[in-house]
Amino acid sequence: MMMGVGMKTTRQRLAGIVAGAGLAVASAIGLSACATSGYNQLAIADQKDIHRVEVYLNGLVTLQAHFAQDGPAQQQGDGIFLYAPEKFEMVYDVPRSLHAVALNGKLVLRDSETGSVTHISLKRNPLGLLLRHPISFSKEVQVTNVARGAESLQVSLAEANNPSQGLLTLQFSDIGGKLSLVGMQGVDARRHHFGLSFFDVQENVPVPDGSFILPE
Repeated sequence: MMMGVGMKTTRQRLAGIVAGAGLAVASAIGLSACATSGYNQLAIADQKDIHRVEVYLNGLVTLQAHFAQDGPAQQQGDGIFLYAPEKFEMVYDVPRSLHAVALNGKLVLRDSETGSVTHISLKRNPLGLLLRHPISFSKEVQVTNVARGAESLQVSLAEANNPSQGLLTLQFSDIGGKLSLVGMQGVDARRHHFGLSFFDVQENVPVPDGSFILPE
């Protein structure tokens, strides 16, 4: 599954992380050139679930999980994902040379194999929504879709002033009314997809010392 990962350039690998955001339903939803902010236009049931997501995300002090990454071609990997308000970090086990930190509106990835460091702005990227605090989907964000399963909920989001740049879908388990983030899916303006699936999720526990330091 992971063959060929080491042959990707840092910029190609990074593209798999910040591809933008969404899932296969993006093709059905479409990425309009213009959109309205917020979610007041949605059904009452959808609005209630979106508010639940806002409350859940804003209540997180930390989140730690193992992740499996799926992206274009062979841009795959796995490792540890760490989240705290306004920042997140990905420490890769496969490929071991990669370390990414998102902070202050940008994502910085270091490839220790080549020594290269790549900076990508997330200010107009849907993935940058995770760097805001408090997180609110009522301003500058377009909620494009809400989908429910037997014990799951997912919400698709785009930047209201530039929705064609990408779509981010947050995926949650929803058991007994309790939400837990279990994945993210994305699609960029060129319809390149990526996904992160989370396992062994732990919420509001101390993160390792030295976390969330931008690579140099």
